[in-house]
Amino acid sequence: MQMQFPAMSRINKGIVITFLALFILSSILGKSDVSLAAYLGLSSGGLLGGKIWTVLTYAFLPHGFLECLFDGLIFWFIGSELENMWGPRRYSYFLLTTILGAAFIFVLVGLIFFAGTPLEFYPLSGPAGMASTMCVAYGVLFPERTMYFFFFPLQAKWFVILLVGMNLYHGFFTPGGLFAWAQLGAMFCGFLWMVFISNPNLKSLFPWTKSTASSEGARTPHARSRKRKSKISHLHIVEPPQEEEENDDDTPPTYH
Repeated sequence: MQMQFPAMSRINKGIVITFLALFILSSILGKSDVSLAAYLGLSSGGLLGGKIWTVLTYAFLPHGFLECLFDGLIFWFIGSELENMWGPRRYSYFLLTTILGAAFIFVLVGLIFFAGTPLEFYPLSGPAGMASTMCVAYGVLFPERTMYFFFFPLQAKWFVILLVGMNLYHGFFTPGGLFAWAQLGAMFCGFLWMVFISNPNLKSLFPWTKSTASSEGARTPHARSRKRKSKISHLHIVEPPQEEEENDDDTPPTYH
């Protein structure tokens, strides 16, 4: 059987093209000693100096080729699956929450613990926060599926625990721990978004967060039976797709 890669969804395709273009532009400008990160990267000192736009732009400026490669693959495979499950609008809210949450934690920790140090003006950049949060979302939704830490297979739930643990170690015990707190902030805020969107009492306060498919499916007895089944198996932060009869989390998707 010939393996076929999944199609990259629309939003993820736009994000990957954007950070690849910025990486190329940054490499070209770097030949002339012009740092694009100084204009688009986020720092607590720069933000207080009036660079408001950096709370968004920092997330689309990668550090190097390897980050483009690995994060691009996460956007392609995991991000596309999340977007297909949630829909473009809900997926966009998830990414925006991740970006702004990481920016808030990064600036807050920088102002409290790193004020007056060189890290106050050292810019944060790169899509790693979004990519890490996608892994967290995947591990919450499909904890028994297999993910790879380098070449070592792990269940998704253990992969997420390892990812959080590594960032906590770097946050507390390394000189550049400020940047690890940005990733932790992204993962934490992304997880809070998933909890929020799964709570009908909170979600009713913000009607625009509801997807058409989920609201229609909630009226059908078949959809209610699927919800009861998912609660028995394990925690489902987000409802399964309405067109599927079952959501077998133990079996990873196959593309052929």
